[in-house]
Amino acid sequence: RMGSVSSGAIQPTWVPFSSTVAHRRRVRFALDVYDSAWSSRLHQPTYFLGELINIEASVSTEPRLPLRVFVDECVASPSAAAWLKYKVIADNG
Repeated sequence: RMGSVSSGAIQPTWVPFSSTVAHRRRVRFALDVYDSAWSSRLHQPTYFLGELINIEASVSTEPRLPLRVFVDECVASPSAAAWLKYKVIADNG
């Protein structure tokens, strides 16, 4: 056998995102709905099944970090406690 073997744990060369943001504690996620021309945000939109919905997902931090938002799933329901849910985004976007 040539060389030496160590039982020390492997350390990552990158800083994990969770530890970077954990000490800052200012991450804001938003999901906004826009009109058909993307010109103004709708505050209480109502849609019917099959209609096109313009959704913008965003994240912001203080201080600013270059982040991207990936949406895997999104559901719509009459209320947060309702058992009736419609998939808006499914199957990893």
